[in-house]
Amino acid sequence: MKTYKRILAAVFTLAVLLQTGLPARADEDMTVGNDCIELIKQYEGFSSTVYREGSHWYIGYGSQVAQDAYPNGVTEDEAVALLREEFSGIESALNRFFSRNDITPTQAQFDALADFTYTYNESWLSGTSALLKIVRGDTQATRRETAHAFGVWSHAGGSVLPGLAQRRLQEAALWLDGDLSRADEFCYLGVSVGEGVRYQTDFAVYERGDTYDDFPAMFRLGYTLTGMRTASGKTIRLGDTVTGSAIADPIWERNSYQTSYSDMRPTQWHYDYIMELSDAGVINGRGDGTYAPELPTTTAEALKLIILAAGREEQPATGAHWASGYVDYAMENHLLPASLLSEPDQPITRGNVAQLAAKAIGFGQSFAASPFEDTQDGYVAALAEADILQGIRENGVTVFHPERSLTRAEVSTIVWRLRSAVALHKTQTLTYNGRILDIAPGVPLNTYSADGFSGSGDTMDYSEPGVTVLRGVDVSRYQGTIDWDALRQAGMRFAILRVGGRYQQSGEIYDDALFEEYYTGAKAAGMRIGVYFYSQAIDADEAVEEADYVLAKLRGKELDGPVVYDWETAESAHARTSALPVATVCDCAVAYCERVKAAGYTPMVYMNAYDGYLKYDVSRLTDYDIWYAGQYNGPYPKFLYDFAMWQYTDTGHVDGIDGRADLDLWFFRESA
Repeated sequence: MKTYKRILAAVFTLAVLLQTGLPARADEDMTVGNDCIELIKQYEGFSSTVYREGSHWYIGYGSQVAQDAYPNGVTEDEAVALLREEFSGIESALNRFFSRNDITPTQAQFDALADFTYTYNESWLSGTSALLKIVRGDTQATRRETAHAFGVWSHAGGSVLPGLAQRRLQEAALWLDGDLSRADEFCYLGVSVGEGVRYQTDFAVYERGDTYDDFPAMFRLGYTLTGMRTASGKTIRLGDTVTGSAIADPIWERNSYQTSYSDMRPTQWHYDYIMELSDAGVINGRGDGTYAPELPTTTAEALKLIILAAGREEQPATGAHWASGYVDYAMENHLLPASLLSEPDQPITRGNVAQLAAKAIGFGQSFAASPFEDTQDGYVAALAEADILQGIRENGVTVFHPERSLTRAEVSTIVWRLRSAVALHKTQTLTYNGRILDIAPGVPLNTYSADGFSGSGDTMDYSEPGVTVLRGVDVSRYQGTIDWDALRQAGMRFAILRVGGRYQQSGEIYDDALFEEYYTGAKAAGMRIGVYFYSQAIDADEAVEEADYVLAKLRGKELDGPVVYDWETAESAHARTSALPVATVCDCAVAYCERVKAAGYTPMVYMNAYDGYLKYDVSRLTDYDIWYAGQYNGPYPKFLYDFAMWQYTDTGHVDGIDGRADLDLWFFRESA
């Protein structure tokens, strides 16, 4: 019977087809080969008659059919023909993926991914998985790393399935060598981790004949991992020779501690946290043989403990206070408000520690619903999602009490969890449009406070110490005649004017007929002026052409705002830019911005959430400010990455413009 049924395959296929845009050229289309069919025969099993599984009916090698289909059954050859028909959607999705990313796979590689997609679904073709990065060529991986990238997709119901794991290794062998038999080169280890264990993965791949150089990293409070035990009772230790695949349980040995405190008992909830950190030399007692777990933690103490737990270097004192180096580090990296850092010996609140810990390990705010009834703070939510912060059950609900002082016991739990998260290389993820995406490393994150935003619709504003905000508009010829003095009187202090654009299908550049008029009017009204170009560039040369066009239009004009690159995903599947690879989209943005910068202007990149998360690699854009468009009409912008300008509505109304208008906030943050 069919062992690994595809789930919602038709839905995912349709989604991928809609997202990928233009089809691959007919002469590049590939179809599944014999290796893929042989894998399915091996694992799916054959039934000559219709059978039911769940709410559907199947026949042959798992082809879905109507209940009354094939009353006389099917032969194996007919079953294979049905199977090949069923692969048409997967083949189309893969061909579009390869075309979009300019990849020419071998037949064996195509078969490997076709079988992988058959047992999973087409959703893996978008996202940030290690396998996707290897297939696209974004990552140069070893053979073992490649096999692991396939192998980690071996779970069902939270557990590793041995048959599926072996199938993944065969897919890896096909991808690497074009030879299913080469899968014997690899062995997997699936770990039944159990409750209370913090881990990055419960799966590892090794090369047969090598030694176990590591196990999947995992931590259990109060215990040390010393080995693995298979179902047959065999014990595996680091350094043992890899002879085969296995599902195993970790072997944990209870810790015995060298440190002791007169006011600490093993029955206390915080005992193991404090004792483990004390033995490791991370924290210490009060000098009188006690730890005083209920005393409040000062800002200075929290700074040192959390900055070090996050993997940062020790900060030597830069002034009279012992923690002055940590205060300076926190100030430079905007880890806490300056008002808190000015009084390092005062108790720190739980809410402020959440902000400190999240920023120290590079986490941004989470914009998912908070798990706590008494706070919607994005940093608290982000750390709760990572199981670094936990709440308290009171009156049937979970609360966090962000206003309370953090005790020495509580800070020990946060530090222990932070240290384990860093050791496990835990990274923050983002769920967007059903995709789980990695957060781009090294990219500044959105630190605007949700509480700082006020108003709605036409009158959005923001207030935060150290941040100056201007209100403004962005306009094109569609706004018609504008009364710039009325705009100024309505509180608008800047305008971003469209210079021109490029047509989506023909690729021709066009002028904005009212640019000159708008520039003259905005200048006379005393407004700060920036400009933008609506790009549909398909390569860096076209982006440079667009930048040169804008620079020519600016000749002889004064500008005190940004020169914006406005590339947007076209709605039409017939647009020239449809299905451009991420690398090409980024190449275009960088080429435009560098040309603008070389001419002495300030470049900026406009993006909405879809383009920012899925079409740009924002780690390549950190030299330029971002103008974010989204969360129209409030209550606040939920884009993860930092931005200097927010287009908060495209249906606003303001004196001076008849009809709808785009309204914006421009943020200026004081340097530390």
